[in-house]
Amino acid sequence: MMASNAAVRYGLIAGIGTIAYFLLFYFIDKELLFNPFVYWASLGFYLALMWRALQVEAQGQALGFRDALRTAFLVFVIANFLYYLFYYLLFGLIDPGLIDLQREVMRESLEQQGNLLSEEQREEMLKSLEGDSLIPTAGKVFFTFVRSLIGGFVLALGMAALASRGKM
Repeated sequence: MMASNAAVRYGLIAGIGTIAYFLLFYFIDKELLFNPFVYWASLGFYLALMWRALQVEAQGQALGFRDALRTAFLVFVIANFLYYLFYYLLFGLIDPGLIDLQREVMRESLEQQGNLLSEEQREEMLKSLEGDSLIPTAGKVFFTFVRSLIGGFVLALGMAALASRGKM
């Protein structure tokens, strides 16, 4: 089971593209790093380049489900590993002040959306923002990365199903 060149190449491109995307917002306005739209839109890099890797891998022919799944998932793993390495370095070492900004943005969001929660839930969430719970340690970032692979696998499953049916 060798990693395909396409998966590695497009995984690196997706990861570097995602980092560049977040750096752009970091330099424009740090608070934008915490905007849900900015965060979820970054998934577009992953999806587009997972799909492109499948196209290159297939070379105009139908790709088997397992091969398609392996390729798409590997793109996600590489890209997400680079993103979480960037996240750890940025928040943990380069600009630890982002943690305080994140706390502030989360508090504001809770106050604006507080009516969707019970008072007890709201107080519990506000309390969870205190202390060092947001400080990105290597262990916390690694386990967040590992948990994110579940969603990446689901995305790769969908793409593999489409690719193996020749829908490319």
